[in-house]
Amino acid sequence: MRFSPDDVVFRIQLNLRQVRAADEALRAWLPLVSELQPVAVEFEAAHPDGLRRGFLANVLLSSPLIALNNGTVRDRLFSTMFPLAERLGLDPTAFVFDDDGNGGVLRPAGEPIVSCDAPHGTQLLVAKIGVDPLAPGGEEADYTGPSEDL
Repeated sequence: MRFSPDDVVFRIQLNLRQVRAADEALRAWLPLVSELQPVAVEFEAAHPDGLRRGFLANVLLSSPLIALNNGTVRDRLFSTMFPLAERLGLDPTAFVFDDDGNGGVLRPAGEPIVSCDAPHGTQLLVAKIGVDPLAPGGEEADYTGPSEDL
């Protein structure tokens, strides 16, 4: 999927651990998904032998990069990410920029695989300007490592 260089592309990983039925998970996430209007949403039950429980969602979201007078790329990215992070119940000040300042990662405090205390079970927010942060070449990426660590 191709994105504009004036967009921030987000990947949001969610995990509702206490939910036991798919319809319950969908009802819990529907208001958030309706509000965000993502490009794509993947939804699945957690693997019974994995570390995660309940249901998982991977949200792909594109948002216009906020324009700031005299702002750097990092400032613009941070200003675009900030309200989304707050909406997801994360601390935006914990956002860690990547080396080039065009992207970064935000995780909830504590161990999200164990706690999942953030609203909607937010485990991870990844951002990159102009490209999908999990597939920067524009192609779908397949994970080739062992599945035990997923």
